[in-house]
Order: sequence, then structure tokens, then C-alpha cells
Amino acid sequence: MFQRILIVCSGNICRSPFAQAMMMKIMPTIQVQSAGTVTALSELEGHHADPRMNEAAQLYNVDLKQHQARQLTPELCAWSDAILVMEHTHLSALLKIDASARGKSFILGQWGEGSIEDPYAKEQHHFVSAAKQIESACQSWRRKIQPKD
Repeated sequence: MFQRILIVCSGNICRSPFAQAMMMKIMPTIQVQSAGTVTALSELEGHHADPRMNEAAQLYNVDLKQHQARQLTPELCAWSDAILVMEHTHLSALLKIDASARGKSFILGQWGEGSIEDPYAKEQHHFVSAAKQIESACQSWRRKIQPKD
């Protein structure tokens, strides 16, 4: 089904790095990358994941210390079989970057969690909550992509 998944959030320092790492952990045969819709605008390219997100990720035995943020590009969109975004505003931003990605773009939490709120600049419990929602959504995608596992 899907062999190359791109996961998108706003800055690529909180939600999408964790979702990328979680997908890679639970589906090791799938290639996964992540990017942000406003990474360049926010001058976040090359930044590491937010330390609070890394702390929340540790609860799932996931390490984000090597992550470096990058901007969503048409090339990344073309690389992917599926693009998973955190919220509806990311769909709009994604389609401005690559309108041809419409048919392969989905909300990460579409099977239960819905949009996953950005924890950036909030207290730690928001990062833990976002990580819990993302982990659940990733497991839902795993069941759809690899139903026999």
C-alpha cells in the first residue's frame, strides 16, 4: 500500500518529528520523513526537536535528539505515497506548495483523534497529550497499512 510516508506539521519541531519516529518504530519497513509548513518562515530549519517533545517521546521509548527541522517542499511531496498532516490548516498549506498532493493527503488522526493540537509554547502536559494522540493515530494507520501485523 504505502511505502513512503511524509508527516507534516507547522514547524517540524514538535508533532511531526514524534510521529515520524513513532511510525518508523512501529512500521520499520516503511520509509518515513517529516517536514513543516512554516519551518523556513519561522527560521526553524536545522533546529532540533523541542526538548519538551523529546521528553514526552521518551515515554514511548522514542528519541528525537537527532532530528533537524526542515521545510515542506514539492520534492518531498513527490517522494511520498501518502502525506499525513496534523490539522486541516496543514492541508491548505500543503496544497499551496504542491496542488498535485491532494489525492494522497490525509489527517493523521482521521480515525479517532482528529486534529492534533500544537503543543508549542505550552506546558509539558500539552506535549504529553499530543504524544498520546499521535501514538494512537500512528497505531491506527499501522492497522490500515499493515492489517495482518
